[in-house]
Amino acid sequence: MRVVTGAEMRALDQKAIKEIGIGSLVLMENAGTKVVQLLQEKFGPLQDKRIHILVGPGNNGGDGLVAARHLLNLKARPKVYITHEKDKCSAECQVNLDIFQKLGGEIVTIHPLDARRLRFSLSLTDIILDALLGTGAEGPLRGTFKDIARIVNEVNRPVVAIDLPTGVDATTGAVPGGIAVKADYTAVLGFVKAGCLFYPGRSYVGEYEVLDIGIPHKLADSIERFLLEPVDLQRLPERPAWGHKGTFGRTLVVAGSLGMAGAAALCAQAVYRGGGGMVTLAVPQSIVDRFPPNEVILKPIPDTPEGTLGSPSIDALRELVAGQDVLAIGPGLSSRPEVKLVVEYLLQNWHGPAVLDADALNVLTEEFMQSVPAQQRERWVLTPHPGEMGRLMGISPQKVNAQRGTIAQELAAQWGVTVVLKGAPTVISGSERMYISTAGNPGMGSAGMGDVLTGLIAAFLSQGMEPLEAAALGAYVHGLAGDRAAQQGMRGLTASDCLAAVRGILD
Repeated sequence: MRVVTGAEMRALDQKAIKEIGIGSLVLMENAGTKVVQLLQEKFGPLQDKRIHILVGPGNNGGDGLVAARHLLNLKARPKVYITHEKDKCSAECQVNLDIFQKLGGEIVTIHPLDARRLRFSLSLTDIILDALLGTGAEGPLRGTFKDIARIVNEVNRPVVAIDLPTGVDATTGAVPGGIAVKADYTAVLGFVKAGCLFYPGRSYVGEYEVLDIGIPHKLADSIERFLLEPVDLQRLPERPAWGHKGTFGRTLVVAGSLGMAGAAALCAQAVYRGGGGMVTLAVPQSIVDRFPPNEVILKPIPDTPEGTLGSPSIDALRELVAGQDVLAIGPGLSSRPEVKLVVEYLLQNWHGPAVLDADALNVLTEEFMQSVPAQQRERWVLTPHPGEMGRLMGISPQKVNAQRGTIAQELAAQWGVTVVLKGAPTVISGSERMYISTAGNPGMGSAGMGDVLTGLIAAFLSQGMEPLEAAALGAYVHGLAGDRAAQQGMRGLTASDCLAAVRGILD
């Protein structure tokens, strides 16, 4: 499913109107009709239900007025509140306001705002329909819009927003000023808006449904931003009947240090859970006794007195990488300077697909990246959390979270890599194409989850997927596994629970 920004949605509207010839009133009619259908799905028969429609001056308000007209036909009791004088509407909004008025619809102008009367009226209604601004909100809500949003949130009645709750930025999901309408349902028109997916906006959207209002999908073919969905699991590489462990790839996991053996073990096991054929785990020799015998091929590597990889490790690793298909490096390595030497050596001399996580990200500077040929870097997948991303970009984690999509794509383009920006939602980006995964839950905020993600991405790389596609599928499967594991309880969810749930997702 394609994801659009506010500006892209406005451009698509204009293309449909001016280039294709679909009238703006037709699109508005389709939108209002689909909104009423959604109301019927969520609330059942609407006859005699009191439905108050808050109408702004633009086309979002026009959508609400079309819905109000259809509600009259269904013998509901719609009441329209407009935030402006009637002659201040957009042309399309004015047309539908006039129609509603001619049909005897009840219209109340609430400018200037009588807050006490509006609060009392809304507290008695069955449903509030937010058609104030939609994607037209820019900056913090002010004046009447700010006061209405606050009242709507205070009266505690069911709220359905048209396209986007008033006050939520359509592109970033920001809520400038901290005030926006908090909807129970959002009727998203045409294409899902990025602001519906990014926090804090996502927490104001409630349940959402994307409604087809007649904008031809091919008009959006140039937009390379996608929401991952269950259908994307069909991208999983086929496993031919004649396949064997070599068919499904050989992965070398370089991980672990004294006190961090668990990260290495989780990552290696996740490669198998994701369908990898053979996994070799290279760890400091001083911690090799921490690993029980299992399917992973364990290789003790000469280490430093501190129990980390370092200069003594390079010769052994040089021999070990030969014959491998994929490199996964970073979980639990530690941030000691000796480790950086190993990571730098491997990355400068490895020419296959690689997943870089955790401590492997510490070596990545502009100077180092420029020392590695672009054709090598384009096969790398980086998996930073917001703190690591902030360090890589020289900005705060707060700014990373405020502009997750933009920041991930900037780094991907700057270094010619695939970036998996972990968090809610997870953003997977190349220099041009981006995927967004909303799978996952707060229970996954525990140690080891990133190690499982690294292993899953490596597994899909080992089965022949391209880096961006492997990263997207890995992140999505990881989130789905977390959601399945959380069915038995979100609090106390561990990375091992997530790992165990992976097989059920991939069956």
